[in-house]
Amino acid sequence: MRRSIVSAIAFASLVMSGSALAADLPFKAAPRPVVEPWSWTGLYVGVHIGGGWFVKEQTITAGVPIVIVNENNYSGSGILGGGQVGINYQMGPWVIGAEAQFSAADLDGKNSCMFAVVALLNCRTNVDGIGTIAARLGYASDRTLYYVKGGGAWAHDQYTISSSITPFQTFRVDDTRWGWMFGAGIEHAFYGNWSGKIEYNFLDLGTDTINFPGLFATLGVNEAVDTRQRIHLIKAGVLFFIISAAE
Repeated sequence: MRRSIVSAIAFASLVMSGSALAADLPFKAAPRPVVEPWSWTGLYVGVHIGGGWFVKEQTITAGVPIVIVNENNYSGSGILGGGQVGINYQMGPWVIGAEAQFSAADLDGKNSCMFAVVALLNCRTNVDGIGTIAARLGYASDRTLYYVKGGGAWAHDQYTISSSITPFQTFRVDDTRWGWMFGAGIEHAFYGNWSGKIEYNFLDLGTDTINFPGLFATLGVNEAVDTRQRIHLIKAGVLFFIISAAE
C-alpha cells in the first residue's frame, strides 16, 4: 500500500514537471497564408451596354431675297452596346492606361422646323455608331479603381429633312464627325481576372456643315445646315484581363 502511494506521488511529480517545461518552451504560431495584392497592370478586353442622349443645334436658312433664319434645337435618346480593349500600368496606387471603345447605337430624335413663308419641315437625326480613343488616369484602392479619361471621339449620324406639305420630299444624308470626349468611372475586380465598371462619357463633336443636295431647288431652303452636336453616355461593362500582372 505504501509503495503504491509513493509511485502515484512520483508520477504526479513527473507530469507536473513536464507541463512546466512545456510552458517554458517558445510558442510558434502557424504561418499566415500570403495574400498577393491585386494589380491593375495588364491588357484587357470587354463588353458594355448602356444608354445615351444627344443635343442638336441646327441653323436653317430659307428665302430669297428675304432670308429667314430658323434656330432648330432638339434632343434624342436611345440605347447602345459594344466592346472595348485597353491596357493599364500601375505605379503604387496610381494607374495609367489607354482604351478604345466602339458602340453600335440607336439614339433617335426629331423636331418640326417651321418656316413662315416657305414650308413646314421635319428634322430628324439617328446616331447609329459611336467610338472613343482615350487615355485613362486612375487611383486604385486594392480591387477598386476610380478613374477619369479623355481623348478623341467620333459618331456616325443619319440626318433626315422632310416636308409635311406639298411638295412632299425627303432628303437624307449620312455624316461621320469627330470631336473630343472626357469621362469618369469606377471599376471593381470581383473575381479572378474579371472586373466590372460603370462609366459616364461626354462627347463634344463641335459644329459641322451638313449639305442636303436638292433642298434649295425643291423647297427654297439653303442646302448647307450648320449643326452642333453633343452626346452624353452612361455605360456598364464587364472586362477580362487576358494578360495580367495579378496572375
